[in-house]
Amino acid sequence: MTANGKLALALEGGGAKGAYHMGVVKAYREAGYTFDAIAGTSIGALNGAVIAQGDFEIGFGVWEQLDARSIFDISEEEYRLLMRRRLDTAALRHMAARTKRLIAGRGMDTHKMRLFMESLIDESRLRSSTADFGLVTVSLSDRAPLELYKEDIPAGRILDYLMASASFPGFQTTFIDDKAYIDGGLYDNCPINMLARKGYTSIVAVRTFAMGVTQKVRYPDLTLTTIAPSEPLGGMMSFNPSAIHRSMSMGYYDALRGLQGLQGRVYCIDIESLTEEACKGMLASLPDAKLLALGRMLGASGIPARELWSRVIVPRLSESMRLPGDASSITFIIHLAEALASAKGIEKYAVYSFQDWVRSVIHGPLKNVQGLHFRQVELCMAAQRILEAIFKTP
Repeated sequence: MTANGKLALALEGGGAKGAYHMGVVKAYREAGYTFDAIAGTSIGALNGAVIAQGDFEIGFGVWEQLDARSIFDISEEEYRLLMRRRLDTAALRHMAARTKRLIAGRGMDTHKMRLFMESLIDESRLRSSTADFGLVTVSLSDRAPLELYKEDIPAGRILDYLMASASFPGFQTTFIDDKAYIDGGLYDNCPINMLARKGYTSIVAVRTFAMGVTQKVRYPDLTLTTIAPSEPLGGMMSFNPSAIHRSMSMGYYDALRGLQGLQGRVYCIDIESLTEEACKGMLASLPDAKLLALGRMLGASGIPARELWSRVIVPRLSESMRLPGDASSITFIIHLAEALASAKGIEKYAVYSFQDWVRSVIHGPLKNVQGLHFRQVELCMAAQRILEAIFKTP
């Protein structure tokens, strides 16, 4: 928070990935935070407008029930084809015919999208809200980006500019007063600088890593908190209940991890009274026989046990976990357990106490081994042996 106590929110565009925003904001609201300014691009602008006008709960509920046909003039069959990773000949013919119709209509029909936005946005409430609200779009006619706050937008035109911000390539172009506009993600998909220019120095940026341009942050004195997906989100057009629920849950727990000081990369672990010194002691207590067995499993032998640990085992496992060589002992142990927990299919979207979580990880059966490559299997086998040894589990 800044000295004046004001907090701003930047929401990155990304179509269906925007469900992630709502999970993050839910966690912040439960922690007692409110946002004095919100700026967004594309779906970030729509979510931002809903939040700024005071309708977060309504917006959250809408996301929970959303599907592609609520927004796009597209049949269930066409949606399945769009989501299909490998298109057969029949699917390609169907999509080719659809493409011809899109070209004739100058893009995918956005009539349903506009009706959807109309059902959510109340311009009078948005304008009367004490929260600043801004969006990003690009004027094709003027070949210029536009970063507009609500006071910059003529009365009665906020919905038009929300449509302009979300006019993704392939959609019908949005026209306002005979000027053509396209998706703001082609200029800045996460408008942190826009908020900074208005004087906000404490900003929460919610990333989706969707396709688009993200401007380099130009203001060095910001207190910037970035909430980013712990795992890849679904596709930009994955407007289906399972993908949306996963994105919302991931956003909630990714935000909670920072708000509550929890450990973990994809899990949320309360380490309670666990210390770095205790973790170093656990790893140092690994028996030589266990280290030599791990070395053989990794294809290394003829090296003294402790040297084997420092020169082979730790670097090899750290590389598999994408950890730096100087990672703390706490981080090393938690990431070992996370790799194993994921392979055992342990629920990610919950808060766990460290001791209970580790023991459930050790005792849980492997479920997700199929599809793992060799180094991941190797990592899981090593993690099982190390965790059993340091927690004295038979």
